Amino acid sequence: MLKLITSYFFLVLFAISFSAVAEENIFEKNYQTQSRKGFKSFLENPQPKVMRGWEKETDNIKMLENGFDLMGTSGFVGQNVPPSVAFKHAQKIKADMVLIYDRQINENTRATKIQKAREKARAANRIKKRGEITEITITDEDLADSNAKYDFYLTYWVKLPKPTFGTHFIKLISDVDDINGVQVIAVIKESAAAIAGIKRGDNIISVNGSEVNSPEDLIKIIQKNKGKSINVAFERGGQSIKVSVSL
Repeated sequence: MLKLITSYFFLVLFAISFSAVAEENIFEKNYQTQSRKGFKSFLENPQPKVMRGWEKETDNIKMLENGFDLMGTSGFVGQNVPPSVAFKHAQKIKADMVLIYDRQINENTRATKIQKAREKARAANRIKKRGEITEITITDEDLADSNAKYDFYLTYWVKLPKPTFGTHFIKLISDVDDINGVQVIAVIKESAAAIAGIKRGDNIISVNGSEVNSPEDLIKIIQKNKGKSINVAFERGGQSIKVSVSL
């Protein structure tokens, strides 16, 4: 009796463990956050869009220019996974957009699968129809290549509210020491910065006469002058330019 109970216990434990593994989301398992804690969609019930990406660096800039910011990434090598699995994870973490990059990294064995389908048909009819020609039906399941491996990479994005200034930027540095200014890596379309003529690659040096030495400096000045106009000095292609930006 004790042996029977013990066997039953391990059977239940195996079933629970197998269920947990079966339901594991591979995108969630390999997810890495790139943003501050708690960063998520500004919508109460976002319905993420899952789209195919083309070129990572170019896509990243386009997403920033369209008013999105990066939440995190997920990447792994394994069998093909349907987009619906990525959608479930994106919905769970409240992302607004997911870009999927996938690349098959081994040769397709479709011919092998067709051969196995033929052998399966022959075996099933060998006794009943010995010597007769057997029609072979190839199904999607027969052609599914369980040996195919894919290199997956996903980026998860949040749509931001309308920005006050409208740029993404990084600190300017050199190989020798730090230098003044921040570099614009993307300008959000139709933002105050875009309307004023600021472009990607510009180096913002000062605002209202005060030097800008870090992204934090620029953020503080923007927040302090919200609703006002500020004078922004920047460099572009070796030229010094000044513009007025209405926040």
